[in-house]
Amino acid sequence: MGFRRGRASKVRDLVAEHLATVEEAVAAMARGIQAHLDGRPWDEIEEIAVETHRKEARADDVRRTAEREIVRGALLAGTRRSLLDIVEGVDGLANAAEGAMYFLSLQRIALPDLLHPLIRDALGTIQDQIGDVKAAVLGLLDGDPAAIKRAEEAERKESRVDELQRRAITRLFATDLPLAEKILAREFLERLTVLSDRAEDVSDLVVMAVAVRRP
Repeated sequence: MGFRRGRASKVRDLVAEHLATVEEAVAAMARGIQAHLDGRPWDEIEEIAVETHRKEARADDVRRTAEREIVRGALLAGTRRSLLDIVEGVDGLANAAEGAMYFLSLQRIALPDLLHPLIRDALGTIQDQIGDVKAAVLGLLDGDPAAIKRAEEAERKESRVDELQRRAITRLFATDLPLAEKILAREFLERLTVLSDRAEDVSDLVVMAVAVRRP
């Protein structure tokens, strides 16, 4: 389903803009978490949380514009439904990034040093996963057969993030942190996993959309 002219081309451009804005929100979140791991002061972390929120809000604006254009009838009815689901799923990635960043900054989560390598690994994997989702969605719109491969890459990275989360939680509960702090840190780790899970959900939607369009 290549988008080449007229309103369909405008839809493609809006979806691409939305993907880029969501990717920026996730990158801001990752930068804020990295800053915390690097020992930066909380006021700096809070500023990055606000930046993440602004990017999430911008993503919402672009999403609404894209949805209006899709609903106006640029595509066949079945295609519209699939694409609306994908756009909504992508938007959920920015929401999850904002939620994780605000949770970290407002709760001032203590993350023991022995978790830092695993968290950094998870952040890098999540950012790569978002890149795969972006490429998969654009590939779907452009009729690129590589869309499936990038969607499958996103799914594999979700498994990697799950593994890192399990290892981090095991290490966390072996520390002498107070139980309340352990519970908060675990919830933070789970919020990162939610982001990765949502990215996998979008990749599944891409795979299904491609399957529906195959003769």
